[in-house]
Amino acid sequence: MSILKGEAALSALVGVVPYIVEALPDEMALFVTDGKKYLQVAEGPELQTGIKLGSKILGKATEKCMQEKRKTVYHIREGVPFKGVNVPVCDENGMPVGTVICAIGRKTQQEVNKYATSLSAALDEMAAVSAEMAQSAARLAAIGEDLLTKSQLSSERIENTAVIINAITEISKQTNLLGLNASIEAARAGDNGRGFSVVAEEIQNLAAEARKAAQEVKAIVQEVAAAVTGMIEAARESGTIAQKQASATEESAAAIAGLRQVALDLKQTAAKL
Repeated sequence: MSILKGEAALSALVGVVPYIVEALPDEMALFVTDGKKYLQVAEGPELQTGIKLGSKILGKATEKCMQEKRKTVYHIREGVPFKGVNVPVCDENGMPVGTVICAIGRKTQQEVNKYATSLSAALDEMAAVSAEMAQSAARLAAIGEDLLTKSQLSSERIENTAVIINAITEISKQTNLLGLNASIEAARAGDNGRGFSVVAEEIQNLAAEARKAAQEVKAIVQEVAAAVTGMIEAARESGTIAQKQASATEESAAAIAGLRQVALDLKQTAAKL
């Protein structure tokens, strides 16, 4: 079948574009012009531009299309925004006698762009929160490590204290034995050993008090040692949790970065609509 040209093509387009627009998406429209006015206006329900049949063509896009004998693309951003594609209709000699315009509404593009912008802003906020969480997790891990080090040092010092207490206990035993021997010798000395007997008794009393004090301190040190052992376990657990949290935060940050790229791609795609 031969391709219609010139006025015959324009007449055919005027007759068929109202049917064609019914098969197009709701946000599209078709126009037929003679280069100066609109010969046919067929709009989808979601793209009502306000252009009237027979009205004068505004702008330079159609004029440029006919002068340069090629397809031109233009954008209407005021009023009802849309993208227009102007195609020349030529006669047998290749001279344009009019144009057919396909208009694509930008409502969907604007909505996609709005959602992409909102998504990008939300992801920026999430990224900031994630970064703050990562810093907190790192700080928590450092605190846990420091606590573990100090707790282990305290445990070592407690062990040293236990050695000292054992030494005091042993000294009190020896002192008590020394006092007992002194009492025996004082008894043997009779009246001449009475003064020495008093000293021996005081030595025994001092040994008993030292032994009692050592036992009390030992009990306290054991309680502290148990507490420090608990601190060490808590510090280790805290460090493990902090490391897991830091790892999870890094994974979350990577996921957010991926979503931000998706939002950027969405905005770029919307710009091409």
